[in-house]
Amino acid sequence: MLHDGGTDLDMALKLKKAWVWLKKHWYVPVMAIVLLVFLILCPLCASKDNKLLQMFKLNKESYEKEIDAINKAQEEKDKKRTELYEKYVETMKDLTIKHNVDMDSLEDKQKKKLDTLVKKYKGTPDELARELGEMFGVDYVE
Repeated sequence: MLHDGGTDLDMALKLKKAWVWLKKHWYVPVMAIVLLVFLILCPLCASKDNKLLQMFKLNKESYEKEIDAINKAQEEKDKKRTELYEKYVETMKDLTIKHNVDMDSLEDKQKKKLDTLVKKYKGTPDELARELGEMFGVDYVE
């Protein structure tokens, strides 16, 4: 997995999860007190048909679905980032092998353009490979 400021990404992910939990469960302490009062005053309130308990179950399921969606989105971002990096490395290896392009011998202007292209085509590895092929005079084949 590729990290560019991993602690910031991890912190942002934790904050998203905390926000979702807070949105879904802000009333948990209040409801817990109310539930305790009901349980003390009415032993029959804890039955399976209790609407309050059903509400808690539905809320928990909704929370879990949102957390799963956040995790899945983060995994997809990580996967795209990794694919882009692998495509970049593969293209650079091909250039070095097939056309004897030494990365150290590239001019500063070409290096800056290369960095700009990698940032520009972040998330679109095929377009990056095509652009790099044009830059170094290589035919891009999918």
